[in-house]
Amino acid sequence: MRITLASLSLALLLGCTASGDAPATDATNTDDEDTAGEDLDYPDIQHDAIEGAQVIGQDLTLSARVSDDSGVLLVKVYFRRQTAQNFSAQGMILVDPETGLYQGTIPGDEMGSAGMHYYLEAVDTQGNVGTLPEGAPADYYKFNLIEEAQ
Repeated sequence: MRITLASLSLALLLGCTASGDAPATDATNTDDEDTAGEDLDYPDIQHDAIEGAQVIGQDLTLSARVSDDSGVLLVKVYFRRQTAQNFSAQGMILVDPETGLYQGTIPGDEMGSAGMHYYLEAVDTQGNVGTLPEGAPADYYKFNLIEEAQ
């Protein structure tokens, strides 16, 4: 999914941050430019989707590699219980600048039902937004929750 936010200032964009081993999948990144040469590419996100059931009440750390020619401004994980309508968001932190590895956590107190939905979002320094899966938030990853590890 591509959204160009050229009209928003970076301050407004930063102010919108919410309080918050399957095969790797990639967000598609094309080399589009408008006639003025403006960067319209959205960040490339690579992430191994959570596979298998996770334990109710335990924090879950997610990792993703994010890159963009103009630079990555922010990366977030959006999550919700499968019975909820709205996603909450949590910022992801750059842990390895050389590889573009980001990590974020879905808090354990949010993981208290039969299953969870989540997706990733990255914004580059030009305001271009990429998501994974690409059709998010309508498309999302999901995993089940269990009482204790088996």
